[in-house]
Amino acid sequence: MKEEINLQTEDNLNIVINFYDAGSEKAVILLHMLGRSKEDWSDFANSLVKNGYSALAIDFRGHGKSDGDVNKSTEEDFNKMILDVKEAKNFLMSNGKKNIAIIGASIGANTALNYAVTDTEIKDIILLSPGLNYKGIKTDETIKKYKNKVLIVASEDDPYSFGSSKTLNSLNKNSELKTYKTGGHGTRMFQITDLERVLINWLNKNF
Repeated sequence: MKEEINLQTEDNLNIVINFYDAGSEKAVILLHMLGRSKEDWSDFANSLVKNGYSALAIDFRGHGKSDGDVNKSTEEDFNKMILDVKEAKNFLMSNGKKNIAIIGASIGANTALNYAVTDTEIKDIILLSPGLNYKGIKTDETIKKYKNKVLIVASEDDPYSFGSSKTLNSLNKNSELKTYKTGGHGTRMFQITDLERVLINWLNKNF
């Protein structure tokens, strides 16, 4: 069952999340694309629960029901989205979720990586259509610092992300790259590929 909850970040913004509690210690934080919302993850979050993982989907600052306006956001604002992830992680830990992974799409992928390198308790990350630079959120240096396992997924018909993904994969020895011929960008890949099955299987194996 989905529960909508308000969280307060350390820089005093209200962030709205959807929490799906599977009753297990394993949980996955889900980070959406630019201009989108936590609702993009609804179907996949329910699949996670069926497979024994709790899920938490965020409305990033400036998006959905959270404080801020994405149309007025600066590069500094976008980089501060890691504070939204930090609060989500704290919420999960306070609710008994001791093993936490993060899955992000597009700018959410970049944010997932840049948060994970600051928090050694994040077990694994999955990056859907990451970029070397989205709105000032850069990844080419941070990917080198991440010590746990990472899965990168991209489609050839999404050229910038596909090229970025190949570069990022080459910069981390713990990284695995999954590619599709066609699939589009970020969470759109769920619609026309077997991405859901791939992600669940990868989590079952590595998390």
